[in-house]
Amino acid sequence: MRNLRRRIRGNDVQRGFSTEEDTGLESDPMDPPSSSKNSTEGGEKLLSKVKLKKMTIRAVFGTAMMVLFAGIIYLGHVYICILVFCLQCFIFSELVGVRKRQAAERKMPLFRSIQWAWFLVAAFFTWYYQVCEFFGKNPERLQALSAINRFIYEKNMMISFALYTTLLIVSILSLRKGLYKYQLTQYTWTVVTICIVVFQTQAVFQIVYAGLFWFVLPTSLVICNDIMAYYCGQLLGKKLIRKRFLELSPNKTWEGFLGSAICTLVFAFWFSGRLCTHNWMTCAPTHISFAIDPLSCERAPMYRPRPLHAIVEDLNPAFARVLEIIREMAPALAVRFYKAELCSAQLHALILGLFASFVAPFGGFLSSAIKRAYGIKDFNTLIPGHGGMMDRFDCQFVMFLCTYVHSRTFCSSPLGMEAILAFAAQLSAEDQRELLRRLQAQIQL
Repeated sequence: MRNLRRRIRGNDVQRGFSTEEDTGLESDPMDPPSSSKNSTEGGEKLLSKVKLKKMTIRAVFGTAMMVLFAGIIYLGHVYICILVFCLQCFIFSELVGVRKRQAAERKMPLFRSIQWAWFLVAAFFTWYYQVCEFFGKNPERLQALSAINRFIYEKNMMISFALYTTLLIVSILSLRKGLYKYQLTQYTWTVVTICIVVFQTQAVFQIVYAGLFWFVLPTSLVICNDIMAYYCGQLLGKKLIRKRFLELSPNKTWEGFLGSAICTLVFAFWFSGRLCTHNWMTCAPTHISFAIDPLSCERAPMYRPRPLHAIVEDLNPAFARVLEIIREMAPALAVRFYKAELCSAQLHALILGLFASFVAPFGGFLSSAIKRAYGIKDFNTLIPGHGGMMDRFDCQFVMFLCTYVHSRTFCSSPLGMEAILAFAAQLSAEDQRELLRRLQAQIQL
């Protein structure tokens, strides 16, 4: 916008219609005041048209991306994981590309290939480790594995370590005299990029196969927050709070940041309640398949409506005394509180909504810092009005990690009956008999 204003003012100066605001000098008495006023009004109208055009393009392509996203969700869990891996590849390419210097890299054969090899090894380790954990929780899944897959399952850690050590040796041997500093800084940036792109999304497989609720909800919260931050900023920006929000992102405003937080929390409560009514969102698949099969299961308690007071008491029994005090002081409010029903998943959604509003945006601020450091406007021009993949998904990485930690900590047990049976199935016959003897002794106690 600033460049556009300068261009408009530059054209006005060439036409002889400069103003005191443009030049810092008093207006030339030879210039007609009406012409100066008309020029300013024309410039403001042009700016409004440009802003409207940008908002329209952004809305159209944003809607197209959401429709595509919904279509992939409909296809199923495997396709979502493939989508996430493809996004990892795109974003890794964009991030390593900001430091690319063609002149230096012409003297280093296979240097870019080595960077991609590091990425693929990290992706193999994280994805296959999660797949192995999924198979390890059910003995029937292990029995269905082919010989090669069972070998990779059992030796996953050793295979990953062998690939790592091989790459380490190749990377050291690829160093060239006179380019040590450039190569080492590039390798350092590669490691940072892998941490951003791969390790923050290492648990995507787990949250997808724990039920699509834990994938669709957090991604939707970030999308909602991003959309509402843009439109709240455009409509209310710097009208209520004049102070700049953040130096890294001059276009961000307090109105956009706080307005989007309120909208995201409302959306989190409403949307999570809708998701809880669909088996496709709440049921966890028992196997990995490319087939589009409907899921059916008995919904877990957290997805079923319960009285609000029962949920609060389950969170902390001490709240029961608080409820008694509320009943004594405000009987009418207590009656409404006791009659209200919701899913406990909606309370978890509010917590994730707070994270999506106040923490996840800092992933976007990190992207802004990278772009300002390397003097680029967007990481790519792939999506008109949005930039590259990193520009759109920068906040999703830390959101995935938060969702996994939250669901693992508050919503699931790391060990279930199926997981214990799977571990027992891998024991020798003698060890299984010993385990049975100890269990019987434990039960008798």
